[in-house]
Amino acid sequence: MKSFKKIAVTVLATVMMLLMSVTVFAADSPVKTSFNASLAKKTVTYNAKKQAPKVVVKDANGKTINKKYYKVTYSKQGFKDAGKYKVTITGKGKYAGYKETITYTIKSKAQKVTLKKDSFSTTKKAVKKKAKSIGTIKATTRKGAKVTYTTNNSKIKVSKNGKITVAKGTKKGTYQIKVTVRTKNYKTVNKFVKITVK
Repeated sequence: MKSFKKIAVTVLATVMMLLMSVTVFAADSPVKTSFNASLAKKTVTYNAKKQAPKVVVKDANGKTINKKYYKVTYSKQGFKDAGKYKVTITGKGKYAGYKETITYTIKSKAQKVTLKKDSFSTTKKAVKKKAKSIGTIKATTRKGAKVTYTTNNSKIKVSKNGKITVAKGTKKGTYQIKVTVRTKNYKTVNKFVKITVK
């Protein structure tokens, strides 16, 4: 009888020790509930200043998680130029094993472009025997802008500097030149110039 009681006590003690070890292990193990990460603003517009995103991380109950439980990494640094940035939030400690990636966007800003003159003309007679230069396109742009020109007819030529030449033998009609202005961090702008051969 005594030996039975002794065995029972030993078994009970062993079970209690196992339960305690399981409890400690569970407390130190990652939780099985993912967090919810978000950005205060997912999209902003370029303003020539650094605009780093503000990261907010909450648990399943909507409670803000301490920063010690996650790490934030970025696909690229700077947060100044227009473009898309990947923000990755990786759980640590009891949230280890969970990760979320959010896209942060800095949009290109609108830019103002004006043309000093948007129409030019000449006559069929003036270009009957030779090509004729009829003017230069002058665009007011931001510093660093790249301006290119395309025409809807091979008889109308535009140099890199915007000088317009109407080829020899060009027929009467209306032609068009598209002026494209590209500037880093700003939206591309297209303007149109009308060419008339009377």
